[in-house]
Amino acid sequence: MSTWWETRRTARLAEVAHALEFFGAEPVEDPGVGELARVAEALAGEYRTGDRGYAIHRTGDLLDWAAAALHAADRLRGIPVPVVNHHLRRAALALDDARACLLASPPASPVQPA
Repeated sequence: MSTWWETRRTARLAEVAHALEFFGAEPVEDPGVGELARVAEALAGEYRTGDRGYAIHRTGDLLDWAAAALHAADRLRGIPVPVVNHHLRRAALALDDARACLLASPPASPVQPA
């Protein structure tokens, strides 16, 4: 059973790392949970600064939630892997919501035809 959970954890880490690339993170070959948490936290700060609209600020909040879930998973080293997977899943869901928030928002300034 632990092999399945370990495989699932590795796949979830790769999923989260790939999702963070959408928001501007550098690609990571072999991501660690703590490293991904710090990246998500840094991206959250970038998205929450400036006056770029509600969708951008909401995306920053969701990235911050993902970072919190990743920090929780990182603190739980030595805890059964299913618990860590739960936190990784929460982070992946927050990143999915953040992506949807950005994709659903209208462009800042529509281009007028010439």
